[in-house]
Amino acid sequence: MVRRARQLVSALALAAILAAAMAALLAPAAPASIVRLHFGGATAGTQIVGSDQHLPPLAAPTPYIVQPATGAEIVKFRETGGYTADIEDTVALARNYLKRWLDRKCGRNANRARVAKCRAMAVFDVDDTLASWYQYYASPQVNWAAEQSDEVKVMEACANPPITPTLALLRYARSRGVAVVIISGRKDTQLSYTATCLGRLGAGGYRALILRDPANYQTTAAAYKAQARRKLERQGWRIAVSVGDQVSDMSGGYADAGFLLPNPMYFIP
Repeated sequence: MVRRARQLVSALALAAILAAAMAALLAPAAPASIVRLHFGGATAGTQIVGSDQHLPPLAAPTPYIVQPATGAEIVKFRETGGYTADIEDTVALARNYLKRWLDRKCGRNANRARVAKCRAMAVFDVDDTLASWYQYYASPQVNWAAEQSDEVKVMEACANPPITPTLALLRYARSRGVAVVIISGRKDTQLSYTATCLGRLGAGGYRALILRDPANYQTTAAAYKAQARRKLERQGWRIAVSVGDQVSDMSGGYADAGFLLPNPMYFIP
């Protein structure tokens, strides 16, 4: 999550670059833009499909958080319905893919017991995947310039609204007997209120909630999450889908497919 990505490139230069790019990418009447995304070796064989409404270019190595100069364009993207459409379309693709995967791997229309026996798993991120930060960043008090201490207070209070299509996908996976694991970039010190909040959002019933331990506090999100999925696969699980708002939620392998939700607000490699 962006809380761990505070080393920003030059604010003025970044704002100018992002303002120009945002205007080009987030056209006022932009339709849903779900595409097959290619990142070379970074995907390690995992096919990634989802929204291309991200800045900077998705292969960029540098983390960033949106600046006030680009906030208005993000608001336009939300108000025209492009954001909601991209989420709904990406989630629909993920659900269809998961259903077909279960038919192939566990047997056509397999019941919960058969799905559980074939060790099917789905992985979800938390922030801007199950719970939205848009309302926080867009508020007049924050104005796209958040403070880490304020962000922690929001997490503690479970003040992030739910992202209902993704939560519905999580519940569908559970209903089919798929083991759900949540891998977040939050730290293990945030476990208690993160778990409580997931329950409030309707995202309970997961098999495991994995947060960063001290050994991974400084690890890139991509490396940390890929390592976590690798451990799950070594335990015999078969990860059908990984769903998140960052490429780092699904790059590095150890998932059959990744489904990328829109997030033009921040980028975490």
